[in-house]
Amino acid sequence: MLNPLPLIVFAATIFLVFKHPLVKIPFTSRHVYLDYGLAPVLGALVLVLTLTAGPDVVLRGIMGSDSLRPYSVLILIISLSYICISLEYSGFFEYISLRVAGSARGSGRRLFLYIFLLTLVLTLFTDNDIIILTMTFIILYIARNAGMNPMPFLFAQFFAVNIAGMALYIGNPTNIVVADAAGISFAEYARWMVIPSFVSAGACFVILFLLFRRMIPERLNETGAYSTASIRDREGAAFGLFSLIVVILIMSIPSGWTGLPVWFSPLLFAFIMFLRDALRYRSGVRSVVSRVPWKIVPFLIGFFIIVETLVSTGWVSLLASGIARLSGSMPGAVLGMCIVSSLLACVMNNHPMVILLVRGLQSSQLSAGSRLGASLAVIAGSNFGANLTLVGALAGIMWAGILSDRGQSLSFSTFSKYGFAVMIPVMLVACLTLMLELAVSGVGAW
Repeated sequence: MLNPLPLIVFAATIFLVFKHPLVKIPFTSRHVYLDYGLAPVLGALVLVLTLTAGPDVVLRGIMGSDSLRPYSVLILIISLSYICISLEYSGFFEYISLRVAGSARGSGRRLFLYIFLLTLVLTLFTDNDIIILTMTFIILYIARNAGMNPMPFLFAQFFAVNIAGMALYIGNPTNIVVADAAGISFAEYARWMVIPSFVSAGACFVILFLLFRRMIPERLNETGAYSTASIRDREGAAFGLFSLIVVILIMSIPSGWTGLPVWFSPLLFAFIMFLRDALRYRSGVRSVVSRVPWKIVPFLIGFFIIVETLVSTGWVSLLASGIARLSGSMPGAVLGMCIVSSLLACVMNNHPMVILLVRGLQSSQLSAGSRLGASLAVIAGSNFGANLTLVGALAGIMWAGILSDRGQSLSFSTFSKYGFAVMIPVMLVACLTLMLELAVSGVGAW
């Protein structure tokens, strides 16, 4: 009989992440939100206090096991986030976005295309959460000045972010978790995922345009506001862009050639950028540092410990047997795991889904080819699932909050209606493309 407590804690933690209730601290008048940074830590603490998770489980949840290194993932995410946030603070992304919007020259359909393409390009080189923040504010700004409905453009940028986010290793933190566990290098990752991402993006744009074509105005009220776009710190933008490009180039070199862990160059350049920002902005560096997603550290560590407890108590072994049955052939590994991971992500968030399925894949008896296909499918599902429901990713929850604060309420059902209509055919296209790549390369049993 398996101990049900780890599974109950896992489900309760996911519920608290979504609900983030305000809880009164006992014997005080203070209250605290059990948000996504605190809820997983609380769940892990319950398992420790009930002796369900011993010191060895906690240690594996932090230091890792079976090629899954939580500390490596966290260093990568925080370091890359700082580089990208510092670059955004210089005004670089805002400048590029407004200049591109101005180049539409009053055409609503051209603006729709440009926003979609710009989002794709920017997401290739930075974290998708940063692009969502930047582009959402810019779209609302343009819509207010041009007198248009922003919803088609908001959907275009949000869907584009999550599809392009799977193209490169750095596009989404979930990519890093899966690729690091599967031993997939930066260059190998790009080899497999760039083409499916671009093909999926093309299919997504066509479907979005067909759905929203009547809501996209042919002509916009031009205000000339685009011409005022400027970079606040040109030197900072140049240095940040240089640092990001160098980091990407170094990460694309096989680690066996450099002898350095994959997280070393992002950490080094993030530290150099921090020193520069401290000298350049002085008190302003606090604004940059405060925008780093620090809460993702306790969020991921807490879930790593909870999932490690599921491993030690036998629950992941049950999951592994199901994965093995599903992934007996390459079509099952790719299409099956993509569908499963997408659906799990859209109800339980893509981060805990990825951690759970990665441990399931590591515990399953799969051939090297099927394991690769299933891992790539989980990466795709972690990105696609974010477009199915607003709770599929933390970015969706944040995005909905931003829109609500600015009078653009978006219901769960409305988002999911468009999400499933767009993403089901997009997922099929992506899986077929990925399977074709693997078949041509002779990977796995068919």
